[in-house]
Amino acid sequence: MVSVNILALEVSTSSAKAMIYSPEKGIRGVFSIPYKDTVNDVVSQDPDGIYQAVMECARALIEREGCEIDAIGLGSTWHSVLFLDRERKPISRIKTWANTEAAPTAGRYRKDDKLKRWFYQRTGCMVHSIYPVWKYLHAKQHGQIDPQGYLSSQPEYVFEKLTGQIGVSRSVASGTGFMNIHTLEWDEEILDFVGLMASQLAPLYELDHTMPLSEEAASRLGLKAGIPVALPGPDGALNQVGAGAMGRGIMTMSVGTSGALRVASPVPVLPDDPSTWCYYVTEGKRLAGAATSGAGNCVQWFGKKLNRGSISYGALDELASKVDALDAPIFLPFLYGERCPGWEDSRAGGFIGLKPHHEVGHLHYAILEGVLFNLYQCYVVLEQLMGMPREIRISGGIENSRWWLQMAADIFQREIYTSNVEHASTMGAVAVALKAIGALKSLEEFNPSQGERIVPNESMARLYAKRFERYMEWYHKTANRGE
Repeated sequence: MVSVNILALEVSTSSAKAMIYSPEKGIRGVFSIPYKDTVNDVVSQDPDGIYQAVMECARALIEREGCEIDAIGLGSTWHSVLFLDRERKPISRIKTWANTEAAPTAGRYRKDDKLKRWFYQRTGCMVHSIYPVWKYLHAKQHGQIDPQGYLSSQPEYVFEKLTGQIGVSRSVASGTGFMNIHTLEWDEEILDFVGLMASQLAPLYELDHTMPLSEEAASRLGLKAGIPVALPGPDGALNQVGAGAMGRGIMTMSVGTSGALRVASPVPVLPDDPSTWCYYVTEGKRLAGAATSGAGNCVQWFGKKLNRGSISYGALDELASKVDALDAPIFLPFLYGERCPGWEDSRAGGFIGLKPHHEVGHLHYAILEGVLFNLYQCYVVLEQLMGMPREIRISGGIENSRWWLQMAADIFQREIYTSNVEHASTMGAVAVALKAIGALKSLEEFNPSQGERIVPNESMARLYAKRFERYMEWYHKTANRGE
């Protein structure tokens, strides 16, 4: 690889992150800034507040490291939408993946089985409020948009502010519900269905397409204008790239704010029963996967709101490790609704089987277990579709808890590998930028070494099988109550 420095900027659900990477020296520096509460409340974000945080974060790292920057890679979240007026000015906050206000509208359409399957087979997306197409339709029916305005998103807005240009990667677009997963173009039939014109959406490009950094943004960052800026990629796709999992049979499992399982495929994977999703990465590769809305956000909810931050997460793990698992309550991790496999966006979460003797440790244990049970549900479905993966690579906040990692291996009864690459999705943005400037021929070349191997404890298999059976019993008992 040639000697270059890549600035990777990631706009996540909870913070802005910047990384400078050199193929010769590796990660030179990382800096992050949590969003202010006024900027981000998980379900919505202030677009200019997000951009300011990104710029502040990037400038601080650039000044600290004091090196030239040759290209910029961008990472973001999937499934956000931002409504613009006809002058391309925001008329709302960004609605994130966690925003379920369109659930009533999506729920009505989801009852039409023919329409649901038609939509799914074209887009790889379910009729569900997470997807921008249903957020748009809901907002339109409630008079919340400019009919002649434009649709943007969290990553598109940041890219437009950095370059002054309009564009969206097919990877980001594949998570909107507006793009055909087969042709990789905006789907005219879907656009006709919702009453939207292609001209109201950004032009589609491959993930490594670049546009030059604008004079204004360059001045703010202390960089040279004209540096190539690669189109933003979504965190899920970039995680697959950054984990070196673009080849066959490698499953990534990310457990961060939300959770997901993904496997790369050369063709769309669309089962008759739309229990999973199928999005696009780049280089002709699709991702077959499943996502859960409740993961680290449930852990954080308990730690901050119920426990009021009085006990550290490490101390909570210690308490949880000492409880009798068979005696613990069951936790359904649907505080933000359900994505896969049931797609019930109005489903509620909570504890089942609470007893007077249950304490903080029992509840924390149940949350960690419930999050992994929802992911294991998805794993079973994906294994039926794609076959057993030869390897599972894990990333996200779960890596901060050795005890939770071990629980994952014990529930899945599979060896699980952590990554030697810290910040996998940010590294994915680095890899895309390297390809964009010709330092990589293909993203499959980016293959970091494995990290720690977590070996399952076979003696725990029967206990978790029994607990999972109980979880599934309550999962089915509580289905469809919110629709």
